[in-house]
Amino acid sequence: MAVIGSGISGLTSAWVLARDAEVTLFEAQPRCGGHAHTHELTARRGSAAVVGVDSGFIVHNDRTYPTLLRLFAELGVRTQESDMSMSVCCEGCGLEYAGAKGLTGLFATPGAVVSPRYLRLLAEVTRFHRLARAELARGVADGQTLGEFLGAAGFSRYFVAHFMVPLVAAVWSCPPDVALDYPVGYLLAFLDHHGMLTVFGSPTWRTVTGGSARYVEAITARLPSVRPGVPVRTVTRTTDGVLVRDDADRVEPFDAAVIATHPNQALSILDRPTADEVDILGALRYSINHTVLHTDTSLLPRRRGARASWNYRMPSCTVQADEVLVSYDLNRLQRLDASTDRRFVVTLGGGSRVDPGQVIATMLYDHPQYSPEFRAAQQRLHTLGDHRLAFAGAYHGWGFHEDGAVSGVAAAERLGGTWSGPVPPLLRPAGNVV
Repeated sequence: MAVIGSGISGLTSAWVLARDAEVTLFEAQPRCGGHAHTHELTARRGSAAVVGVDSGFIVHNDRTYPTLLRLFAELGVRTQESDMSMSVCCEGCGLEYAGAKGLTGLFATPGAVVSPRYLRLLAEVTRFHRLARAELARGVADGQTLGEFLGAAGFSRYFVAHFMVPLVAAVWSCPPDVALDYPVGYLLAFLDHHGMLTVFGSPTWRTVTGGSARYVEAITARLPSVRPGVPVRTVTRTTDGVLVRDDADRVEPFDAAVIATHPNQALSILDRPTADEVDILGALRYSINHTVLHTDTSLLPRRRGARASWNYRMPSCTVQADEVLVSYDLNRLQRLDASTDRRFVVTLGGGSRVDPGQVIATMLYDHPQYSPEFRAAQQRLHTLGDHRLAFAGAYHGWGFHEDGAVSGVAAAERLGGTWSGPVPPLLRPAGNVV
């Protein structure tokens, strides 16, 4: 069996298939893991100790990631609680606030407690939660966008710009100017599923102890053949399997293959793709996010009370930016303060704002850009593939690690793999409070 792509989908497919088959894992990049990207950095100045810092996949939770949790348990990968909170900083009106940090975070900006438009925003958050739950209960119209939904319900422009767009743009790493084009039914279902349509009752968010690379290493160490830095150029279907041609023009036969890449990449390596493959995979658009790992804390809110794990920055009060600008405080998310005297930040977009002297690494990450057209194509994905070829990727779902893992299992099972048996207990650090 061949698995092409070593992100969460490919790794999960390979893990399941390897129970009963000999698996060869191909990865175009020199590093396996995709968005599971850990940087081993100096923990303290003048010390040889290192700390694992993540710049892609960072958190999961104990409620809506069952497939990933089972994978971690089988691998013996340890996890720990994360600090999950989000702030919004507007350079236009000066507003800074943070959710999940109590009144100190909500009213971090002087005068916010007596600001009519900000107090209205807080009231509209509760109204949005209530209306969203009601809409889900009776069914949201197909094809309706978030912008249409908010407009019809009469939400203020201030609420849309300072709460709704930051939330969508930060969660999906999408450009703010397309956030309102998201299919509202799909978006509301995600928010409800993750406990984000209520002030209380959110799941417990967790992070992989030592960095997400720990689970990548655990899988690849147990596979018979792992080939990083070996791009696949074509996959050709034959009567009894597939032929895989790599970048060095080596051609190998396999009984079957999982293509676990982004949709456009899958389409580019398919030899003689079908009309449905062209139509469906070609409709699944992605956005490219320029990402910087650094130590420049000026990208965080100026007021410490407003600083959170996710920090969204707006250049003005209007929704006009074509690039998301959000900075993740990794010390909070990964609980790094006990291990390092440095503060690590990952910023998506706005790389020119980061002090060049504090840049550690730059990356490009692609994320699904959801739209009614994307959703329509997504609903046809189940028609693709056969006993020789299966497709996997987080684009089969909401675009997150759990979606990638679920699609990886489904692709493996389509090719005859099975993932049955008891689920082992999840490993947690000693003394960790759950």
